[in-house]
Amino acid sequence: MSVFSAAVKPIRHMVKWFWIAVQFATILPTPRLREVSVEALRHSVMFYPVVGMGLGAVLWGADWVLSHRLPALASTLCALALYTLLGGALHLDGLMDTADAVGSRRPRAQALDIMKDSRVGAMGVVAAVFVIGGKVSALSSLPPGAIGVYLAVPAVSRACMVLSMALSPAAREGGLGAVYARQIPAAALWTTVGLALVVCAVSLPLEPALLLLVVGAVVTIAFTWFVRVRFGGTTGDTYGALNELVEWIGWTVLVMAHGA
Repeated sequence: MSVFSAAVKPIRHMVKWFWIAVQFATILPTPRLREVSVEALRHSVMFYPVVGMGLGAVLWGADWVLSHRLPALASTLCALALYTLLGGALHLDGLMDTADAVGSRRPRAQALDIMKDSRVGAMGVVAAVFVIGGKVSALSSLPPGAIGVYLAVPAVSRACMVLSMALSPAAREGGLGAVYARQIPAAALWTTVGLALVVCAVSLPLEPALLLLVVGAVVTIAFTWFVRVRFGGTTGDTYGALNELVEWIGWTVLVMAHGA
């Protein structure tokens, strides 16, 4: 292998991992990838904060444009609908499935079966309504120039998913959770954390940035502990649920900080 090829190979891997992250977390068109290994999936998580920041930029842009023609509440709701659609509603689906499993009060094995069921129950609907309503309420309260809040929260929420992957074993063999749970390479984990820190540092003043990072870490640790006790570990659905919770709580606490 030539020196040039050896130098280019890591860059090619990084580009591939980036497109895997975009492909997995959004419905945006991406280059066709011939082979996607499990190892590549695990490395791709390092770009989750970047994908989150990009989606947050779209959310802000749509809200800003629509706010010139619609009241704040209406423009935020439409922008959030676009944001959720671009993400394929993947994390929202995880939230609803997790809520149904938690609300079932069934033993662990039965609760996991409920989580796996594609049908949505009452608890899932209630959870989705509260989270979407909470996001709309928080974002519609922000001033038009608060772009940093839109960028930082989706980046941190996706970094929190990766942290949860590193903290807990999978609740069951097979499935999406088992691909990631305690299988994230150390370099990918620390790159994820570093990118989230950079986005916060660039997007927010020091105090709100620290507040968001602390809240994200606390919610992640508490939620991961809860699902590990309740289900024996994490799943792909619990990762999505965590993302939704961190977004809701993150945007809410930053609105509180902005108004302080």
